[in-house]
Amino acid sequence: MKRGFALTIVALACLMAHVQASDKISGNEILTVQKGGVPDKVYTGDKPALRIATYNIGKNEASDNVTDFTALNTAIKKINADIIAVLEVDNKTQRSQKIDQLKLLADANKMHYVFGKALDFDGGEYGLGLLSKYKILHSQVIKLPSGDAEQRVVLLVQVEIPGFDSAPIIMVTHLDWQKDPAIRTGQARYLLDLSIGDAPSDFKNISSAIKILAGDFNSTREEQPLKEIGYFFNRVSKPGTDTRSWPAINPAIDIDHIFTFKGQKWDTRALEIPHNSPEFSWSAASDHLPVIADIQLTEQ
Repeated sequence: MKRGFALTIVALACLMAHVQASDKISGNEILTVQKGGVPDKVYTGDKPALRIATYNIGKNEASDNVTDFTALNTAIKKINADIIAVLEVDNKTQRSQKIDQLKLLADANKMHYVFGKALDFDGGEYGLGLLSKYKILHSQVIKLPSGDAEQRVVLLVQVEIPGFDSAPIIMVTHLDWQKDPAIRTGQARYLLDLSIGDAPSDFKNISSAIKILAGDFNSTREEQPLKEIGYFFNRVSKPGTDTRSWPAINPAIDIDHIFTFKGQKWDTRALEIPHNSPEFSWSAASDHLPVIADIQLTEQ
């Protein structure tokens, strides 16, 4: 037997042994991302447009009456977005007098909604949600790695938006708040894994889907968690726009953000973080200011 032929036989034997040892390998894994999904497309005519906001509706200075949603409803109307990522939402907790906060906001503003529970709290639930002018096709709540800290989640919502060839997936999240950014950094990395299908979700073609990530990241743009997110996402920004959003009464830091996935290209038409004015006191509605963006898709 020639030496080259003998080596070939040995190599084949090793390969067969490897295949028998692992019944999970079919030989197609490296091609999976290429199957199906949302195809690339450059828009030359009418470009799909979206007005999206992220808004932490937590503490406010207006009243001890948590059933009074006058200021919040006014805020939602003024934001007037197609999609609003909503953070720090109570669902029938004792402190909120058993009110479904997100449903009240949705009903008052004639919007669709979905709630994502982060944890059981105070006789009810606490988490985040999404308000939408358009039909919600599917949603899923996924836990983020949180260690011994408060459990954090991401809410994935696919919305049927007019003008888009493919329904975008909106990822709503609220990252850990502690000064040590270690947990937030791990959470940011997990968001990246989800966005490219390296972590399990219900969304089969998420890696190529149109994706927008929004929420309260408890991190400024100079901090490591946002630098991690920047690996696959672009932060929505506009030259000359002040993006500080907390505290609402006199903003000091930018911790509320909107990101678009790097698989798509967007044109930021406008970016607004409204401040208190004689017309409306945003700090009466929440201790955060909303971040509102008008964006236009140029390539999916």
